[in-house]
Amino acid sequence: MTVLARAFESGAVFSAQDIALIEPVAKAVAIAKPADERFVRQSLGGLSAALPSQATDEVSGKLKFNTYMTMFAGYDERALAYACRRCLDELDWMPTVHQLKERMAKWVSPEESAIRRARAIMRTGRREVTAEAAPITADQIRALKPEFISMGVKAGFITQDQVDEAFGATEQPPEQMAA
Repeated sequence: MTVLARAFESGAVFSAQDIALIEPVAKAVAIAKPADERFVRQSLGGLSAALPSQATDEVSGKLKFNTYMTMFAGYDERALAYACRRCLDELDWMPTVHQLKERMAKWVSPEESAIRRARAIMRTGRREVTAEAAPITADQIRALKPEFISMGVKAGFITQDQVDEAFGATEQPPEQMAA
């Protein structure tokens, strides 16, 4: 089973090695494979042969066909093939450009699917617990802004005792020592 296949499994945990594999996929962009004119002609020809359409004269028919050709030029050929199959399964008449585009919009390429899974893992996937981080030092606590110290205490990453020790260990200015 691949790492991406585990994306939506209940209780899936991903190691640092898994994340290293997933990260480049999550940053990728799926590239469409544009349909060439021949593919668009074959797809539309198949639809027009299989599904009845409104009777038109030769000029109107060519105009309609050329309009379809123009509208689908440059679209992903796999999306167009998917939309044509869906139209053959669902419709009784030749689909409009809008109906074909609606179906094309629902198609997700395997590459896009993998990218979405990888992004979901990066966003919400549970990670393996790594080795404990070294405890925070007094110098590190003193270097933090007060609001970060407060957040650290509230979140349980540092204790109030650690904060007190860090600031109690600092030298007091001379005027405060005399008082």
